[in-house]
Amino acid sequence: MARGAWADARAGCKISPLGGGPDLAMASMLRPQMAVFRSIGLALFSTWVWVGSFLWMLIGALATIGLRLVGFPYQKVHGWVTAPLFVHVPRYIAMARLRVHYHPRFDAQRRSVFTQNHINLLDGHVASAAIPHAFSGLMNAWQFKIPIYGWLMTLSKGIPVHKRSRERIITDLSVAARARKEIGMSVLTFPEGHRSPDGRVHAYKRGVFMMARDAGMPIVPIAVAGMYELNRKGSLVFHPWRRVDVYVGPQHETEGLSDGEIGRLAERVRRATVHAITHGRWPDDWDAPQPMENA
Repeated sequence: MARGAWADARAGCKISPLGGGPDLAMASMLRPQMAVFRSIGLALFSTWVWVGSFLWMLIGALATIGLRLVGFPYQKVHGWVTAPLFVHVPRYIAMARLRVHYHPRFDAQRRSVFTQNHINLLDGHVASAAIPHAFSGLMNAWQFKIPIYGWLMTLSKGIPVHKRSRERIITDLSVAARARKEIGMSVLTFPEGHRSPDGRVHAYKRGVFMMARDAGMPIVPIAVAGMYELNRKGSLVFHPWRRVDVYVGPQHETEGLSDGEIGRLAERVRRATVHAITHGRWPDDWDAPQPMENA
Protein backbone atom coordinates (compact mmCIF):
# COMPACT_ATOMS: atom_id res chain seq x y z
CA MET A 1 0.00 0.00 0.00
CA ALA A 2 1.32 3.44 -0.92
CA ARG A 3 2.29 5.84 1.88
CA GLY A 4 -0.55 8.22 0.91
CA ALA A 5 -3.17 5.46 0.92
CA TRP A 6 -1.99 4.25 4.36
CA ALA A 7 -2.33 7.79 5.70
CA ASP A 8 -5.87 8.00 4.31
CA ALA A 9 -6.78 4.67 5.95
CA ARG A 10 -5.71 5.99 9.34
CA ALA A 11 -7.51 9.29 8.93
CA GLY A 12 -10.69 7.95 10.48
CA CYS A 13 -8.90 6.72 13.64
CA LYS A 14 -8.86 8.86 16.74
CA ILE A 15 -5.22 9.73 17.46
CA SER A 16 -4.16 10.55 20.98
CA PRO A 17 -2.71 14.05 21.42
CA LEU A 18 0.13 12.34 23.27
CA GLY A 19 1.20 10.71 20.04
CA GLY A 20 0.40 7.17 21.19
CA GLY A 21 -1.81 6.27 18.26
CA PRO A 22 -5.18 4.48 18.26
CA ASP A 23 -4.04 1.80 20.74
CA LEU A 24 -3.36 4.38 23.43
CA ALA A 25 -6.66 6.07 22.74
CA MET A 26 -8.50 2.75 23.12
CA ALA A 27 -6.66 2.02 26.35
CA SER A 28 -7.71 5.41 27.71
CA MET A 29 -11.33 4.67 26.85
CA LEU A 30 -11.21 1.25 28.58
CA ARG A 31 -9.45 2.40 31.74
CA PRO A 32 -12.65 3.37 33.65
CA GLN A 33 -14.29 0.05 32.75
CA MET A 34 -11.22 -1.89 33.88
CA ALA A 35 -11.25 -0.01 37.18
CA VAL A 36 -14.87 -1.05 37.72
CA PHE A 37 -14.06 -4.70 36.95
CA ARG A 38 -11.10 -4.55 39.32
CA SER A 39 -13.27 -3.13 42.12
CA ILE A 40 -15.86 -5.86 41.57
CA GLY A 41 -13.15 -8.51 41.60
CA LEU A 42 -11.65 -7.21 44.85
CA ALA A 43 -15.09 -7.07 46.45
CA LEU A 44 -15.81 -10.69 45.50
CA PHE A 45 -12.37 -11.83 46.63
CA SER A 46 -12.64 -9.96 49.94
CA THR A 47 -16.06 -11.51 50.58
CA TRP A 48 -14.51 -14.92 49.97
CA VAL A 49 -11.69 -14.17 52.43
CA TRP A 50 -14.01 -13.02 55.22
CA VAL A 51 -16.57 -15.82 54.80
CA GLY A 52 -13.98 -18.49 54.06
CA SER A 53 -11.82 -17.50 57.02
CA PHE A 54 -14.66 -17.68 59.53
CA LEU A 55 -15.90 -21.01 58.17
CA TRP A 56 -12.38 -22.44 58.21
CA MET A 57 -11.85 -21.22 61.77
CA LEU A 58 -15.19 -22.75 62.76
CA ILE A 59 -13.95 -26.09 61.46
CA GLY A 60 -10.77 -25.58 63.46
CA ALA A 61 -12.71 -24.72 66.61
CA LEU A 62 -14.93 -27.80 66.32
CA ALA A 63 -11.93 -30.06 65.64
CA THR A 64 -10.05 -28.56 68.57
CA ILE A 65 -13.03 -28.99 70.90
CA GLY A 66 -13.44 -32.60 69.79
CA LEU A 67 -9.80 -33.49 70.40
CA ARG A 68 -9.76 -31.69 73.74
CA LEU A 69 -12.90 -33.55 74.86
CA VAL A 70 -11.22 -36.84 73.97
CA GLY A 71 -8.42 -35.85 76.31
CA PHE A 72 -5.56 -34.69 74.10
CA PRO A 73 -3.56 -31.78 75.60
CA TYR A 74 -3.80 -28.49 73.74
CA GLN A 75 -0.05 -28.45 73.09
CA LYS A 76 -0.54 -31.50 70.84
CA VAL A 77 -3.78 -30.24 69.30
CA HIS A 78 -2.06 -26.97 68.38
CA GLY A 79 0.44 -28.79 66.18
CA TRP A 80 -2.10 -31.18 64.70
CA VAL A 81 -5.02 -28.84 64.03
CA THR A 82 -4.96 -25.23 65.25
CA ALA A 83 -1.68 -23.98 63.75
CA PRO A 84 -2.05 -25.72 60.35
CA LEU A 85 -5.62 -24.43 59.96
CA PHE A 86 -4.60 -20.91 60.96
CA VAL A 87 -1.75 -20.88 58.44
CA HIS A 88 -4.15 -21.92 55.67
CA VAL A 89 -6.05 -18.64 56.03
CA PRO A 90 -3.34 -16.24 54.77
CA ARG A 91 -1.73 -18.78 52.43
CA TYR A 92 -4.69 -20.38 50.68
CA ILE A 93 -7.74 -18.24 51.47
CA ALA A 94 -6.17 -14.77 51.33
CA MET A 95 -3.68 -16.11 48.73
CA ALA A 96 -0.63 -14.40 50.25
CA ARG A 97 2.83 -15.51 49.14
CA LEU A 98 4.02 -16.22 52.66
CA ARG A 99 7.67 -16.93 53.49
CA VAL A 100 9.32 -17.34 56.89
CA HIS A 101 12.99 -16.52 57.56
CA TYR A 102 14.71 -17.64 60.78
CA HIS A 103 17.75 -16.01 62.33
CA PRO A 104 20.53 -18.62 62.76
CA ARG A 105 20.65 -17.98 66.53
CA PHE A 106 16.92 -18.53 67.02
CA ASP A 107 16.33 -21.49 69.36
CA ALA A 108 13.16 -23.20 68.14
CA GLN A 109 12.89 -25.33 71.26
CA ARG A 110 13.05 -22.54 73.82
CA ARG A 111 9.74 -21.13 75.03
CA SER A 112 9.73 -17.36 74.67
CA VAL A 113 7.65 -14.20 74.49
CA PHE A 114 7.34 -13.28 70.82
CA THR A 115 6.86 -9.60 69.91
CA GLN A 116 5.30 -8.96 66.48
CA ASN A 117 4.39 -5.74 64.67
CA HIS A 118 0.61 -5.45 64.30
CA ILE A 119 -1.06 -4.66 60.97
CA ASN A 120 -4.32 -6.54 60.50
CA LEU A 121 -6.53 -9.33 61.81
CA LEU A 122 -4.48 -12.07 60.16
CA ASP A 123 -1.32 -11.33 62.13
CA GLY A 124 -1.97 -14.19 64.54
CA HIS A 125 -2.47 -16.56 61.61
CA VAL A 126 0.88 -15.50 60.17
CA ALA A 127 2.51 -16.08 63.56
CA SER A 128 1.26 -19.67 63.41
CA ALA A 129 3.52 -20.17 60.41
CA ALA A 130 6.53 -18.69 62.21
CA ILE A 131 6.39 -20.02 65.79
CA PRO A 132 7.41 -23.70 65.60
CA HIS A 133 5.63 -24.90 68.74
CA ALA A 134 2.44 -24.28 70.72
CA PHE A 135 1.78 -20.71 71.86
CA SER A 136 -1.00 -18.64 73.38
CA GLY A 137 -1.95 -15.11 72.48
CA LEU A 138 -2.07 -11.98 74.62
CA MET A 139 -5.17 -9.93 73.79
CA ASN A 140 -7.85 -7.63 75.16
CA ALA A 141 -10.43 -9.43 77.28
CA TRP A 142 -13.34 -8.36 75.03
CA GLN A 143 -11.86 -10.28 72.09
CA PHE A 144 -12.63 -13.55 73.85
CA LYS A 145 -16.32 -12.77 73.29
CA ILE A 146 -16.01 -12.78 69.48
CA PRO A 147 -17.81 -15.86 68.07
CA ILE A 148 -15.50 -18.58 66.73
CA TYR A 149 -12.33 -16.48 67.11
CA GLY A 150 -12.89 -15.99 70.84
CA TRP A 151 -13.68 -19.67 71.26
CA LEU A 152 -10.37 -20.61 69.68
CA MET A 153 -8.52 -18.13 71.84
CA THR A 154 -10.06 -19.66 74.95
CA LEU A 155 -9.26 -23.20 73.78
CA SER A 156 -5.68 -22.16 72.99
CA LYS A 157 -5.18 -20.87 76.54
CA GLY A 158 -5.09 -17.23 75.42
CA ILE A 159 -4.20 -14.63 78.04
CA PRO A 160 -6.85 -11.88 78.50
CA VAL A 161 -5.79 -8.33 79.33
CA HIS A 162 -8.34 -6.75 81.67
CA LYS A 163 -8.67 -3.04 82.43
CA ARG A 164 -6.89 -2.74 85.76
CA SER A 165 -4.05 -0.76 87.28
CA ARG A 166 -0.74 -1.05 85.44
CA GLU A 167 0.97 -2.86 88.32
CA ARG A 168 -1.89 -5.35 88.67
CA ILE A 169 -1.91 -6.01 84.91
CA ILE A 170 1.84 -6.75 84.82
CA THR A 171 1.54 -9.07 87.82
CA ASP A 172 -1.43 -10.98 86.38
CA LEU A 173 0.17 -11.30 82.94
CA SER A 174 3.47 -12.49 84.39
CA VAL A 175 1.73 -15.22 86.39
CA ALA A 176 -0.22 -16.31 83.29
CA ALA A 177 2.90 -16.30 81.08
CA ARG A 178 4.86 -18.33 83.63
CA ALA A 179 2.04 -20.87 83.73
CA ARG A 180 2.15 -21.19 79.92
CA LYS A 181 5.92 -21.68 80.05
CA GLU A 182 5.56 -24.49 82.59
CA ILE A 183 3.31 -26.46 80.23
CA GLY A 184 5.60 -25.93 77.23
CA MET A 185 3.92 -22.97 75.54
CA SER A 186 5.24 -19.62 74.33
CA VAL A 187 3.33 -16.32 74.33
CA LEU A 188 2.61 -14.14 71.28
CA THR A 189 2.29 -10.39 71.87
CA PHE A 190 1.75 -7.23 69.83
CA PRO A 191 3.62 -4.61 71.87
CA GLU A 192 2.24 -1.67 69.88
CA GLY A 193 -1.06 -2.43 71.58
CA HIS A 194 -3.11 -1.81 68.44
CA ARG A 195 -3.05 -2.30 64.69
CA SER A 196 -0.89 0.22 62.85
CA PRO A 197 -3.04 2.72 60.91
CA ASP A 198 -0.30 3.45 58.35
CA GLY A 199 1.80 0.27 58.16
CA ARG A 200 4.68 1.72 60.17
CA VAL A 201 5.96 0.19 63.41
CA HIS A 202 4.90 2.46 66.27
CA ALA A 203 6.20 2.71 69.83
CA TYR A 204 6.45 -0.55 71.77
CA LYS A 205 4.91 -0.64 75.23
CA ARG A 206 7.20 -1.90 77.98
CA GLY A 207 4.53 -4.03 79.64
CA VAL A 208 5.05 -7.19 77.60
CA PHE A 209 8.82 -6.94 78.13
CA MET A 210 8.30 -6.64 81.90
CA MET A 211 5.93 -9.61 81.71
CA ALA A 212 8.66 -11.64 79.97
CA ARG A 213 11.24 -10.66 82.59
CA ASP A 214 8.99 -11.46 85.53
CA ALA A 215 7.95 -14.78 83.94
CA GLY A 216 11.58 -15.75 83.32
CA MET A 217 11.23 -15.83 79.52
CA PRO A 218 13.37 -14.33 76.73
CA ILE A 219 12.07 -11.99 74.03
CA VAL A 220 11.98 -13.04 70.36
CA PRO A 221 11.15 -10.31 67.81
CA ILE A 222 9.02 -11.11 64.75
CA ALA A 223 9.05 -8.61 61.89
CA VAL A 224 6.38 -8.97 59.22
CA ALA A 225 6.63 -7.14 55.89
CA GLY A 226 3.82 -6.99 53.31
CA MET A 227 0.74 -7.35 55.51
CA TYR A 228 -0.26 -3.71 55.00
CA GLU A 229 -0.46 -4.36 51.25
CA LEU A 230 -2.63 -7.43 51.89
CA ASN A 231 -5.13 -5.68 54.16
CA ARG A 232 -5.07 -2.64 56.40
CA LYS A 233 -6.88 -1.34 59.44
CA GLY A 234 -10.26 0.20 58.65
CA SER A 235 -10.63 -1.62 55.32
CA LEU A 236 -12.59 -4.77 54.46
CA VAL A 237 -10.67 -5.19 51.22
CA PHE A 238 -8.07 -7.94 50.75
CA HIS A 239 -5.58 -7.91 47.87
CA PRO A 240 -4.53 -11.34 46.55
CA TRP A 241 -1.02 -12.57 45.69
CA ARG A 242 0.76 -10.12 47.96
CA ARG A 243 4.21 -11.16 49.15
CA VAL A 244 4.48 -11.45 52.95
CA ASP A 245 7.89 -12.02 54.54
CA VAL A 246 8.19 -13.00 58.19
CA TYR A 247 11.56 -12.53 59.93
CA VAL A 248 12.06 -14.36 63.23
CA GLY A 249 14.92 -12.98 65.31
CA PRO A 250 17.08 -14.51 68.05
CA GLN A 251 16.22 -14.78 71.72
CA HIS A 252 17.03 -11.74 73.90
CA GLU A 253 17.52 -12.33 77.60
CA THR A 254 15.41 -10.39 80.09
CA GLU A 255 16.51 -11.90 83.40
CA GLY A 256 17.81 -9.38 85.89
CA LEU A 257 17.03 -6.30 83.78
CA SER A 258 15.91 -3.13 85.55
CA ASP A 259 12.82 -1.24 84.39
CA GLY A 260 15.07 1.26 82.62
CA GLU A 261 16.96 -1.51 80.84
CA ILE A 262 13.65 -3.10 79.87
CA GLY A 263 12.62 0.19 78.25
CA ARG A 264 15.86 0.32 76.26
CA LEU A 265 15.41 -3.30 75.19
CA ALA A 266 11.89 -2.53 73.97
CA GLU A 267 13.16 0.35 71.83
CA ARG A 268 16.07 -1.72 70.50
CA VAL A 269 13.71 -4.52 69.49
CA ARG A 270 11.37 -2.02 67.82
CA ARG A 271 14.21 -0.44 65.84
CA ALA A 272 15.51 -3.85 64.79
CA THR A 273 11.99 -4.81 63.67
CA VAL A 274 11.84 -1.70 61.48
CA HIS A 275 15.29 -2.59 60.08
CA ALA A 276 14.22 -6.14 59.22
CA ILE A 277 11.05 -4.93 57.48
CA THR A 278 12.95 -2.26 55.53
CA HIS A 279 16.10 -4.21 54.60
CA GLY A 280 14.93 -7.82 54.65
CA ARG A 281 17.39 -8.81 57.37
CA TRP A 282 18.14 -8.18 61.02
CA PRO A 283 20.80 -5.59 61.97
CA ASP A 284 24.39 -6.68 61.38
CA ASP A 285 25.17 -6.89 65.09
CA TRP A 286 22.52 -9.64 65.34
CA ASP A 287 24.22 -11.68 62.56
CA ALA A 288 22.72 -12.04 59.09
CA PRO A 289 19.58 -14.22 59.01
CA GLN A 290 19.46 -17.32 56.84
CA PRO A 291 16.19 -17.49 54.85
CA MET A 292 14.28 -20.71 55.43
CA GLU A 293 10.78 -21.19 54.10
CA ASN A 294 8.48 -22.85 56.57
CA ALA A 295 6.71 -25.81 54.97
